[in-house]
Amino acid sequence: MSNLNMTWGRKQMWFLIPIMLLGFLPIIKMTFFKGDVTKDLTVSEIQTTASGRSLEILGLITNSSSREWSGVTVEAEFFDASGKFVDESIEYLRSDIGRNSKEHFKIVISSPPEAALNGSIKPVVKISGGHTSPF
Repeated sequence: MSNLNMTWGRKQMWFLIPIMLLGFLPIIKMTFFKGDVTKDLTVSEIQTTASGRSLEILGLITNSSSREWSGVTVEAEFFDASGKFVDESIEYLRSDIGRNSKEHFKIVISSPPEAALNGSIKPVVKISGGHTSPF
């Protein structure tokens, strides 16, 4: 029993390296191949309606990717005629937006700028955040 050897040979190491790399694949996917919400989701069909002292913004979000998005944040920004920032409102969508699908949304602003109520300024609506699974 004096010639018992407990070292790894080259063949065993070349076999184990790919298996170890497969273990790191989820971390690589989460780091380098995550989705970009601003590229995958687009906002269209924006309609604004003033009712009393509140403003309703209706629109449609289109998911053009093969990823499912959840926790999407829609942001409406208001700028005056000179381009100066006036106000903003953020709405968090509770529903998921499936792969290659569309989802309607509604933002209700309780005290918008006066110029937004009379229609002299329009909101700039955009997607500002969301979550997706890298797998």
